[in-house]
Amino acid sequence: WKMSEQEPWVVVWAVPKQPLDVPCWLMVKHIERGWELPGGKIAQTESFDITALRELFEEAGVLGTATNYDENILPKGTVVRVEIDEEPQPYGWESEDEKIIEVGWCVEIPGELYWGEKEIQRLLDHDWSTSRSLAS
Repeated sequence: WKMSEQEPWVVVWAVPKQPLDVPCWLMVKHIERGWELPGGKIAQTESFDITALRELFEEAGVLGTATNYDENILPKGTVVRVEIDEEPQPYGWESEDEKIIEVGWCVEIPGELYWGEKEIQRLLDHDWSTSRSLAS
């Protein structure tokens, strides 16, 4: 069974709630694909923000608050911005997900990327104030 290109999926752009001098974001190291942003397929009954929070917890073991989303940053996917309440640490940690080798905060784009640097840079440069807000 292969995930079809038509199925809606979500990518999580997880950032610290308290902005730091140096932008940082959370990534996971997949056993086969290398470093990537958390995310996955939207389950039938889920909204994309719930999918984002579920995938983030499953892959990285952290909870956050979905603040914005944008369908126009990456082709065929919705990017959900999630704020993490805890302070980023300089060291990585293990995931409960057997396909994820390591989770960590990044301040620069890592090597062994599953996607190109362009996509990460596009997210780093994105002005989230122009994206749809999830705040109630």
